[in-house]
Amino acid sequence: MTINPTTKRLRFGLNTLSIKWLRSPWAILISVVLAIYIGTAHKGIAILLAPVGDFYLGLLKMCVLPILLAAITTSIGRLMRSSDAALYIKRILVVFPLGLVAASGLTALIATIAGPGRNLSAKTLESLGVLVNDSGIDLEMALTGPLPEEPTRGIGTFLISLVPDNIFNALSQGETLKVLIFSIIVGISLGLIRDRVTEPCFEILEAIYRTFNQLIDWLTVVLPIGLFSLLAYQLSQQGVDVMLSMINFVIAALIIFFIIYVISTLVVWQQSKVSLLKVLAALREPTILALATSSSLACLPSSIAQLSEALNFKRQTVNLVTPLSITICRFGSVIYFALGSIFVMQLYDKPLGLGNILIIVMGSIFAGMATAGVTGILTLTMLGIVLEPLQLPLEAVLVLFVAIDPIMDPFRTLGIVHTGIAATSVIADVENT
Repeated sequence: MTINPTTKRLRFGLNTLSIKWLRSPWAILISVVLAIYIGTAHKGIAILLAPVGDFYLGLLKMCVLPILLAAITTSIGRLMRSSDAALYIKRILVVFPLGLVAASGLTALIATIAGPGRNLSAKTLESLGVLVNDSGIDLEMALTGPLPEEPTRGIGTFLISLVPDNIFNALSQGETLKVLIFSIIVGISLGLIRDRVTEPCFEILEAIYRTFNQLIDWLTVVLPIGLFSLLAYQLSQQGVDVMLSMINFVIAALIIFFIIYVISTLVVWQQSKVSLLKVLAALREPTILALATSSSLACLPSSIAQLSEALNFKRQTVNLVTPLSITICRFGSVIYFALGSIFVMQLYDKPLGLGNILIIVMGSIFAGMATAGVTGILTLTMLGIVLEPLQLPLEAVLVLFVAIDPIMDPFRTLGIVHTGIAATSVIADVENT
């Protein structure tokens, strides 16, 4: 059977049109609306859809470590051979610390003024107490038994734990920080060996990067389906009571994350030298992925692609800096811990003096950085790094943060990704056109 060339072109055109539509904001909007309806009105269906969302998220995460390993090693290796190596290292050492202090300090200032934990009604305080008393078996075990060791580990222990004694084990366990440190060390070594024998290594790593980046591009076509499944299940698991009792904290967190998002967008706009509409269009995909997956690593390939391809920042620098800013700086976690610490201090009616504010600002930075590679309840227990010097009990409030975490986790992830993108835009230069 022979297919008419006109028919071939028609089918190809329809397929292209379908792909473009799936990538459009309308497809995302429809998937969100349907997810809200299914997640709230048909929870049984939402639970059945959970494996589809988990499968999609798994495919995204599958691409992260190969891209991270290839991008960091290649970028550092080539950067070490370039004449701009000293310049970018200096920028990283300046931008990262200043960005972390600015994010933590601004959050502490806004939270102190807004007072999400001050003057709560007796009914709200009673609801918060009931939440603590009615915590489930799993949480009760975590609260009444010994806490995990990670929150109390010292800085020295934390630094030693970053070095992988077996890189293959680190890759199989998904230990991102160890893979990152390994990539940095190998990249520096390759860069310092100024010999042709290292060129095949760079070519292989470049091929790995392009292969998995192409896979990510294909996965974004079915993003509306993955988003629908993930969001419907999340909504089916969230309770209204928790949101109502912690409403002041949730509102304050959303306002702060929105302010940080706007500031980060303006920074990217200023650095990219393109129109604001183009910047918003480029940042749309990482934003949606962050809110949909609650995984900063799953957003890494998209963030790199949008910065280097859509906004025309130098790819070599973007490949190096973006994973560092998202994996190590963890701006969203820093912001969340600063707000959470202020909230707990106000809840216990503790005075917010200059000394305590400095402890919160610096402690939140260390706590946020310590969340790299940590998931689940352990992420929230890092709040103890800040509360312990303030002589405040983590055990009494941990369940409250765990209870609202399904609501806050997507926005915390967005803070990590979007502010990391902004930090990268400050460090990287725009390609000459």
